[in-house]
Amino acid sequence: MKMPARLVPWASRAFAVFLLSTTCLTSIADDKSKADDESKVSTPNGKVTSAQSKESSDSAPVLEERESLALKFVEAHDAALASLLQVLKAMKPKEYDTAINEITKVRKRLEQLQSRDKPLYEVDLEGWKLQSKIDMMMARAVAKEQTLDEKALRELVKKRHENQVNRLRIEQDNLKTREKQIHESLERLQKNESERLDQQLSALIKKVDAKKPKSKRNDK
Repeated sequence: MKMPARLVPWASRAFAVFLLSTTCLTSIADDKSKADDESKVSTPNGKVTSAQSKESSDSAPVLEERESLALKFVEAHDAALASLLQVLKAMKPKEYDTAINEITKVRKRLEQLQSRDKPLYEVDLEGWKLQSKIDMMMARAVAKEQTLDEKALRELVKKRHENQVNRLRIEQDNLKTREKQIHESLERLQKNESERLDQQLSALIKKVDAKKPKSKRNDK
């Protein structure tokens, strides 16, 4: 999809706004990982390298697959951003690569979340989509491509707030479930404590005896 030439300056500015908040849903651990990736590391032979040099060594098929997956993710969830990316690829290749990397981080995080906690995945995906809409609206206003619709912006901010509340409620429910599981495990562990200790001790002794030479076992 080709964007009109008059919107190219807006596209560049829009990307700047998008990039600032595209990682809004990432955790503190994700931020630490990013910092680690950007820092220089020492190799076993004492040579110092960096994340940038590592990335440049990635094979073309790997980079193509990462780009393809990132674009499929965006096309499925944010058509406006998908159009912007096509402009960036042609006009701002480096910024395009940066955007693909950021989207890949979000995509991977959501995929991992989907496999272990679908309710949390759904609320986080919705949060990302809402934030992206807010970013686009702000970018258009900054670039004066359109007047800022404060009523529409307020509605999006309200939905984002509700999304954040929902996320915390899901996390709260998860904590309650985990607390119940820990309580049940603790009760089982403390029940017949003396008998459990004897069983564990006996198992350890048998393991040691099994590893002894036959002659020493017979001497016992």
